[in-house]
Amino acid sequence: MAGSEPRTAGRSTGGSGSSSGRSRNELWRLLTEYCTPRRDCGVTLPSGPCGRIHVKDKRVQIIVERREYLHSSVCSDKDCETTAEKVFYKHPEKRKAFLGDGKFCEQPNPALVAKIQKALTDLVDEFASTVKPGKEGNTEDLPVLYESCYQGPCDELIYLLEFGKIGALDRYTKDEYEKVMHCYPSQAIGHHLSFFMHYIVHFFIGTKLLLYNNVEKAPKLHWMYDHACGGQTFLPYQRKNLRLWMKDLDVTTEMCKAVFRCIYLYVYLRRKFEPDYNIETDDSLKLGNEEIIWLRCFQQG
Repeated sequence: MAGSEPRTAGRSTGGSGSSSGRSRNELWRLLTEYCTPRRDCGVTLPSGPCGRIHVKDKRVQIIVERREYLHSSVCSDKDCETTAEKVFYKHPEKRKAFLGDGKFCEQPNPALVAKIQKALTDLVDEFASTVKPGKEGNTEDLPVLYESCYQGPCDELIYLLEFGKIGALDRYTKDEYEKVMHCYPSQAIGHHLSFFMHYIVHFFIGTKLLLYNNVEKAPKLHWMYDHACGGQTFLPYQRKNLRLWMKDLDVTTEMCKAVFRCIYLYVYLRRKFEPDYNIETDDSLKLGNEEIIWLRCFQQG
């Protein structure tokens, strides 16, 4: 059911503490709201701090008179200041079903999109800000650095991000970092690392949203996740587990944890080398534009 509590929790997917738990749940709640728009379009009318309709001119008066369901929403305080516009609905509780037509709803909603984008950057920022230099988790029995079809300078960095090797990341030099950030794949979507981040951010958001809404019949993942097409599109060592995506929820949860760790360690690394880095303007963390969110992790149609 849309809007229910998520199936999984944990430090690496949004935290189990009270602050990070609120950040995580706010993000999924807002995304669920975006993906389940109201069935009627509503009517936009002037309002104020009261949240009720301000009938200040003939146009608004006529609109209210012709719609009986608006009569009980009129503000009676003559001194209440008009500060904004608000959408009023006849049936505010009626929403479209989550994935009702097998696709995510892409609706223009600038105000809600802004809230979602802020909730995402707040969540990533919270974890990136608490990374302790040099502290690493259990790194025993890690596989050796793979040989990819690309074999560029980004491969080693992606390996370190995937396994949370913070000590090795801290030993990265400015020259090594610049080489990575100026490494371009064959795809026209920016440098290699932004290409990688684009895909894993959308994977994380889409997958966690499915889990939050207890979706039993998931859409198919985009075919790009199965291939290193001119650059990495997924965590190289987790790619073998994609066949179990949304079939084995434990494996799916572990993939989300690994992906989210990559995301906030990427922000941690950028802050280390870029004093002017601003997480709020990082295109790698964008889910769409200022009006619409789209999730490119799923097959269309």
